[in-house]
This record gives sequence, C-alpha cells and structure tokens, in this order.
Amino acid sequence: MKLRLFLVFVIVYIIAVFGWWLYSFINYTEKEYKLESNNLKLNSFVIHNQVNEYIDKLQGNEAISPYAIYKKHVKEINSLHKSLNNEYNIKTSLSIVDSNGNLYNLLKIDIAPEEFKAIQKTFLKKQRAFYSEVIFFTILVISGVVWVFGKLESLLNLNKMQNNFLLSVTHELKTPLTAIKLSSQTLQHRKIDAEIQGTLIQQIVNNSDRLNELLDNVLLATRIDGKSYNYNMSVIDLTELIHKTADLVLCQPNFTGQFIFHEQETRILGDEISLKLVFSNLFQNAVKYAGSNSLIAVSYIYENGQLNVAISDNGQGIDSKEYKSIFMKFYRVGDENTRENKGTGLGLFLVKQILKSHKANIRAEANMPRGTTFYITFK
Repeated sequence: MKLRLFLVFVIVYIIAVFGWWLYSFINYTEKEYKLESNNLKLNSFVIHNQVNEYIDKLQGNEAISPYAIYKKHVKEINSLHKSLNNEYNIKTSLSIVDSNGNLYNLLKIDIAPEEFKAIQKTFLKKQRAFYSEVIFFTILVISGVVWVFGKLESLLNLNKMQNNFLLSVTHELKTPLTAIKLSSQTLQHRKIDAEIQGTLIQQIVNNSDRLNELLDNVLLATRIDGKSYNYNMSVIDLTELIHKTADLVLCQPNFTGQFIFHEQETRILGDEISLKLVFSNLFQNAVKYAGSNSLIAVSYIYENGQLNVAISDNGQGIDSKEYKSIFMKFYRVGDENTRENKGTGLGLFLVKQILKSHKANIRAEANMPRGTTFYITFK
C-alpha cells in the first residue's frame, strides 16, 4: 500500500515537472510570436521612414507639395519600396493617405496579412510540437516508472510469498515430525496394550505419509516448473479417476462430509498420476476450508466441444480479489503468522501447471449460497 502511495506521489511529481516544462515552452513560443510580430511592425516603420526620406530628398528646397513629388517620381518610389521589401524580407503595400497633407501624412505602409498568418502558423506548429513532445515523454516516463514499480512490487510479493512458503513448510514439517517423535517415544518408554500400540503405529504411518506427500509436492512442483516432468498421456476415464481420488478423502478417519456426483462417462487424453494430484489437491482444499463435514459436489457439462468439470464446496469461500492470485506459486490467502489452515501454497499452483500441460483451464468463482466452485475446462 505504501509503495503504491509513493508511486502516486512520483507520478504527480512527474506530471508537475513536465507540466512546468510545457508551460515554459508555450510561454517561450508566445514571446517569440510577439517578438516576430513587433519585428514586422518595426521593419514596416523603417521602410516607411526611408521612403519618406527619399521623397524629402527629391523635394529638396522646391516649393512643391510632397504629393506632387510622389506623382512625379512614382516609379522610382515604387522601385525603392520593392527593394526595401526584399532587403527586410517583408511584404508591404504602399498607398496614399492624404494628398494635401505634409510628407509624413502622405503615405501609408501596410504589412501584408499573409505575413502575420505565416508567423501565426509557425507559432501554432511549434505549440503542437511542444504539446506532443511533452505529452509523449510524460507518458513514456510514467510508463517506465509504473513498469519499474510493478516489477518492484512483484519482487516484494514474491519475497513475501517465499517467506510464507518457508514458514508454512517449516510448520508442515515440524508438525508430523513432532507427532512421530512423541508416538515413538511413547512406544519406546512405556508398556502399553496392543490396541493403543496399534493406534500409535498408525499415527506414525499417517504422519510419515504426510511428510512424504509434502516432499513429493515440493519435488513435483520443482520438476513441473522446470519443465522436466514427463507426462504419460493415455485415454483415461475421468469420472473413475475422480471417484478413486474422492475415496481417499472419504476413508480419512476425521472426514464426516459427503460427496455428490453427477454421473457421466468422460474419457479424455491425460496423465493419470498428475490428474489424480489435481483432484486430490482440490478435494483436500475443500475439506481444509469447509471442515471435516463439508459437502463437495462434482458435476460435468459438455459445451461447444469442451468438457467442463465443476467442483463446489460449502466452505468459507474466497474473496473475489484473490481468484487469480491463488494459482501463483507460494501464494496463500492471509498472513502466515496468523493463518490457521495448513498448507504450502503449492497445491493450486501445481493444479494450474498440470492442467496447462493438458491444454486445460481452471478458474474459481463464488458458490451460492456459500463456498467456492472451481471450473476446469478440457478442450
């Protein structure tokens, strides 16, 4: 949360910097536009003065009006006006204002409208260029910053998930080892009857199986993630495989729940061992979060040439914000230090990767009135 607030602050700062940069550029172009306009006016004023000086020189001391001098030397004056336009790189028009007045009221020099239009066109072109450049670089920099922060957030999340994984694996290893040790010490130091002895031995076997399953999951996750697991594809009866996997849950001593099956023959091409692990993980998750008396429903739907398998439970459900994240490696909902349910965060990751290798998809949705439904789609 703090990282995202800092990202917002950085983005606002970047926008402010580039906004000031754009303001400076626009302010510069406006000043340049005014300068160019004033330069045009100044050049026209200079041309006007030079034409007047030329007429004044032609008049000399003659007692003749400036207009008469102009009429007499109109060709020379027009030629001078043209040459001055070329000299100052400007287009102006010369006209008579007051034929009866003095010299400085005689002529009028007007700047051609296209001169101002050319300056305005250049001004607008520069403005558009500055706007596009600043917006482009702003978007580019913000995109880069967001990308860097996204990568940083991913690394922090990965680090957090790895820490959670280490904590959960430590807990998962410690619990069965402690149970095995206590059962072994009891068998070693006490004389107990055969029934209790059998119970303790069975506890040792069960906890050993639990340890073995945990290590197998870690090793399998490593092999699947490293693309080194070889899938033995063959035609299998998915309904039968799901029933066999459910039987393993039903035979657990503490399980008092129920499975509801929508019976249908479903044959697919797949790896039996890995698919059995898929449904085992989903069923164990349902029991873990819905309790030992959970109700687990399995149904099949053929649609558009695809087989959809729905596995629903009546547990506490999952927040909709977590639906995509739960399939990430090491990801577990909540804080590892306060979490009550056991697990390593590898189960649903393995499910996703195995189904991906079978060209199948999985998604999670809310089950009404409570719980979660996992939908698996086989193409």
